[in-house]
Amino acid sequence: MTTKISGIIDKVQKLLALSQSSNANEAAVAASVANKLIDQYRLSEADLSSEEDDPLIEDDGFIYVTGRIVPWKRYLVTNLACHYGCAIFNRIIGNSKTNRKISNYKLIGRKSDIQLTRYMFSWLSMECIRLSEKEAYGKGRVFVASYCQGFVTGVKQQLSHSRNEAKQNATSASIIKIDAREQEANQLMNKLHNLTNVKNLSASKMDPRAFDAGMNRGKNIHLGSAISEGRGIKMLGH
Repeated sequence: MTTKISGIIDKVQKLLALSQSSNANEAAVAASVANKLIDQYRLSEADLSSEEDDPLIEDDGFIYVTGRIVPWKRYLVTNLACHYGCAIFNRIIGNSKTNRKISNYKLIGRKSDIQLTRYMFSWLSMECIRLSEKEAYGKGRVFVASYCQGFVTGVKQQLSHSRNEAKQNATSASIIKIDAREQEANQLMNKLHNLTNVKNLSASKMDPRAFDAGMNRGKNIHLGSAISEGRGIKMLGH
């Protein structure tokens, strides 16, 4: 499965090379196709593979570890987990000496889905931070937090749009399989840990202008562009 994911990334790289074209129409078309590739890949693989080829597992690492939960990061990781058919839960570990609690977010799902969720969370987290530092620097914590929350909302909308477009050319059987993955992962999580999926947190204060600016960025960011920009982000997983 990892080899197949590498193949789809190669295709995304070639399309994103076209997205740098000086021809605006050509660039837009290439970026749009690149954004849909991962969803198309998952739907087509659902037709060709069996559950034995990509069984449900509990990731042996953590996707997000923090002593203080950042709402937009939690919002991002939970939405990505949902989009890629994974369950996610927070294993809180306390330190008796410091009396400090550490949140450790863990995924359960198909190995390929876990890999995609990890990759996208690593890249999009860094992109959100980079863009907020560029476009919200010096405007206060509420503005920055609102921008980041908007960015994640925009990404969520883009992922949903991409999934709906990919489904138009997919078989009904593959759509049913992909749509069932999150529920199956949640059932395994409940069986193993008697837990339900984590819920999103919303920011306590919100700047509407900052939120809209971030959302527009998130809706238009070229998903997967980190692959072609050589930022050293690799597929996370095993």
